[in-house]
Amino acid sequence: MAVTAAQIKKVVAVASGIIYAQEGNYGSVNKNDNKHGMSIGKCQWNAYWGRALPLLQTIVNKDQEQAKEILGETLYNEIAGSSPKAWDKKERAATAEEAKVISKLLSTPQGKEVQDDLANEDITRYVKNGVKTGLISLKALAYYADLENQGGSGASSRIATTAGNALGGVEKVGLEEIHAYALKDSVMGQYESRRGKVYEAVKASDLADVSTENKQDKPSTPTTPSNGSNSVEKGDSVTFIGGGVYKSSTAENATYTKDVVSRCRVTAINPKGKRPYHLISQDGKGVYGWVNAESVKEVSTTAQNDPKTVSKGDTVTFTGGPVYISSTAAKAAKEKNVTSTCKVTAINTKGTHPYHCISQDGKGVYGWVDKADVK
Repeated sequence: MAVTAAQIKKVVAVASGIIYAQEGNYGSVNKNDNKHGMSIGKCQWNAYWGRALPLLQTIVNKDQEQAKEILGETLYNEIAGSSPKAWDKKERAATAEEAKVISKLLSTPQGKEVQDDLANEDITRYVKNGVKTGLISLKALAYYADLENQGGSGASSRIATTAGNALGGVEKVGLEEIHAYALKDSVMGQYESRRGKVYEAVKASDLADVSTENKQDKPSTPTTPSNGSNSVEKGDSVTFIGGGVYKSSTAENATYTKDVVSRCRVTAINPKGKRPYHLISQDGKGVYGWVNAESVKEVSTTAQNDPKTVSKGDTVTFTGGPVYISSTAAKAAKEKNVTSTCKVTAINTKGTHPYHCISQDGKGVYGWVDKADVK
């Protein structure tokens, strides 16, 4: 199924808002971004990667007199008189004074106009690059666009291709899968907080996803874990409790064995296979492949299903309630009436509030919480 021009435009609109929220506003200047020189503007175009200087030159050329007055003669001459590639692969950082005047230039009507045009051009290219890899999920394409904005085309295409190889085709990769493989990626997995925020923002959008379009891929008779009464369906979150991980649902020998408890997403089901569930870890514990039914302990997607096994490092959903300064505190430090994706950073099974959770989506949960408030 081809992605249409109208759909690309819709994805660009969603991705643009998400990227701007992660990066900055028109006048944002990071003086030395990750030791790669200055990053500027609402998409944080970077000097080292050859984006900041051409952007500034275009703005300068819109009104040279205004630019000279704002920047001062020395900086104006450097920007206007250099080749567009003069800062490429050089760590051209900005001083505090340079950052102040560059911010002022970026915030002019000319600066905003140029940024709007360049951002739309860039993000459209990111989405089209995602389409070239074979993605058809509009949600996955929006997530892909942010990956490319942050990590470059190498990172985004690598993650989409890796996910596609595991699932039997990039066209099968939805938001859940591209997010899971981004977290597993050796480079982009380092930015877990941003990945979580982008995932939640894309998930909340009205873009279509393969996981909602391909309901016919689910078995007509849901399968059931041997040690639970809940049916398992594609897209569910489950707990993997350890065991063999196989390259196919009919493989005789395990590719490897994982002696971990891991929160996983069910990405495919073969009810006739010896290893009926294809799982991908959602907590960075490295489970990805087909597993035995007895390795799946419980379904954990519904509000009625409290997770029976929670480990340090797991990703859980905090459903709102008190947050405590310690696992044994008598009174809450604060009340958070939010639903937040959190990482479990510590556990005290003997505590009244057993789980220490930290929000991964910017919703401000940081502290010990009650078991009843974790799903």
